[in-house]
Amino acid sequence: MTQIITPKILKGTRDFLPKDMAKRQYVMEKIRSTFIRFGYDTIETPVIEYAETLLGKYGDEGSKLVYQFKDNGGRQIALRYDQTVPFARLVAANYQALPMPFKRYQISRVWRADRPAKGRYREFYQCDIDIIGTESLLADAEIAKVIFSVFKTLGFTDFTIKFNSRRLMNRILESVGVPASRTADVIRLIDKLDKIGKKSVARELECILSKEIVQKLLKIITASGANREKIASLKKEDSQEIREFFKLCLDFGISEKNLLFDLSLARGLDYYTGVSYEVVLNDVAIGSVAGGGRYGDLCGLFCEKKFSGAGVAFGFDRIVFAMEELGLLSEIPLSSQVLVTYFDESVLPNSLAIFAELQEFGFNAEIYPEAISLSKQFKYADKKEIPFVVICGSDEIQKEAVTIKSMKTGKQKTVPRNQLTEYLKGLSF
Repeated sequence: MTQIITPKILKGTRDFLPKDMAKRQYVMEKIRSTFIRFGYDTIETPVIEYAETLLGKYGDEGSKLVYQFKDNGGRQIALRYDQTVPFARLVAANYQALPMPFKRYQISRVWRADRPAKGRYREFYQCDIDIIGTESLLADAEIAKVIFSVFKTLGFTDFTIKFNSRRLMNRILESVGVPASRTADVIRLIDKLDKIGKKSVARELECILSKEIVQKLLKIITASGANREKIASLKKEDSQEIREFFKLCLDFGISEKNLLFDLSLARGLDYYTGVSYEVVLNDVAIGSVAGGGRYGDLCGLFCEKKFSGAGVAFGFDRIVFAMEELGLLSEIPLSSQVLVTYFDESVLPNSLAIFAELQEFGFNAEIYPEAISLSKQFKYADKKEIPFVVICGSDEIQKEAVTIKSMKTGKQKTVPRNQLTEYLKGLSF
């Protein structure tokens, strides 16, 4: 006797039924269309990479989350952790064939050996854009504008684009007396402020710095006030980069209410060297839904030629979850718009002719594959959320008519056969 395998999946991964996929595809297309509107072209990179390509590029904590294994040939392989490092490898191998600056988007799955939690998965989609081959702050500000446009297009209103500068952070650390050898450690601890709070961060910082330095540092990076006030207070630390970036964001038409200069934003990824961003939704407690920044020379890991760039990764699954929470995905239809009924062999040619006509006129139509009772065909349409059913039995054929049933209201309307498509065009799908 064949042993039955329990149908189960790994924690942190998910199956998606058609209704879920319709919502996900809707969100993905909204994001994709925004990227395209700004002139970004898509690329694709392999799911698996040599482990050496990925390891050491995300800091100590990030590298621990990279899925890696030996394949049958004894090669050390890793699953794609993000899309930026593979993108840098692709540019290093193909830059002579690419226009510079090069603008790309990529929407693909990534994998992280993380502990599953609300809104956190081991397998999930990222939606990335990057501009590589320019050091202009205009590119950084354009990325911010794309971020703003994506969340507006998706229907969000209460979101915040936090921004900071890694260069500015380095100057602040130097000005308060943080040794250069401790810079990376301090930045990683600052990045915990939102998670564990100011007091806990202070205690951890005092393990590696004097209390006086910690107090000076936290006073600066936790200062409150409007964006302009906080930027103006940092003249001694040379805040020109962040001033110019902020002005460009406003010139791009980004609403200031959606911008927040946050010195405690210290994204731990080792390759950010300039402006960095993080997006949070103020009405859904789910953490960051997008993040990115400027990397000075990421391609230098793969080739001698230097390329500076800026980019952002959108947390697709968290965005979908948030949209569900806010009721922004309540009316997303499935594919089929019309079901054509099938009574028996005698009327099948007529049903197929109607089906072909509906398809030709651009309707998403299907024909029921078996000659069963009309009530069962209605149940099928109802379960599949097909809005309308076209009934074409022998009575309708004799009258050269068809009957259209609305599955939402239950009402039926008989119209001349040659007016079917025109009638359907006037209905709301």
